[in-house]
Amino acid sequence: MRFNARRLVLAIAIGVATASAFAQQTVTKPITAAANTATTRNVAKTMIDAPVPGNYVIDIAHSHALFFISHLGVSRFTGRFDDIKGAFVVGQRPSESLVNATIPVSSVNTKHQKLEDHLKSPDFFDASQFPNMAFESTRVSWNKNGEGVLSGNLTIHGITKPIDFALKVTGAGKGPRGDTRAGFEANATIKRSEFGMMYGLPRVVGDSVEIALSIEGVLQQ
Repeated sequence: MRFNARRLVLAIAIGVATASAFAQQTVTKPITAAANTATTRNVAKTMIDAPVPGNYVIDIAHSHALFFISHLGVSRFTGRFDDIKGAFVVGQRPSESLVNATIPVSSVNTKHQKLEDHLKSPDFFDASQFPNMAFESTRVSWNKNGEGVLSGNLTIHGITKPIDFALKVTGAGKGPRGDTRAGFEANATIKRSEFGMMYGLPRVVGDSVEIALSIEGVLQQ
């Protein structure tokens, strides 16, 4: 029997090429399926459960207002107000929605009693004369992804100014007792000097204040 090296090399080459093509086919299919699944999940994440139209009362236990402000130009201080009272209406169309809320200055929470007392003093909020902050909406809009604008009038320290919050409808669903709930977040930046709070400007305490609201409401039957 004569050994034919050329035929052996050719056979090996054909075998390798066939195996490579088969491997590519078997690997490509699951990768494509996984990619399609991931894309579907990403699209689903951008969609929200639409809030049920109706009148909602703000759930104080699950709502709060955060504020962020510069301290000495070296740090970003965070505080919060724990008591948000009010109501909102989810309209048949977003433009028919309304928000009305009141925040007692006394509910300020910084985890430091002396600082809280100072914030309530005439240097800042002057809680004895102006015990509440208030917001009343004038226009509401959001898209299918729940992103929009919440416009209205904000009253702090006895002074009322127009404001536009970046709005995010965070979702809707049932509570543990079967009640219907809806939630939203709203963010904006104000200058406290425009509301008559001048203490510590410009270096000790910053002028720009970031506000971040997280609101959850219960549908009233």
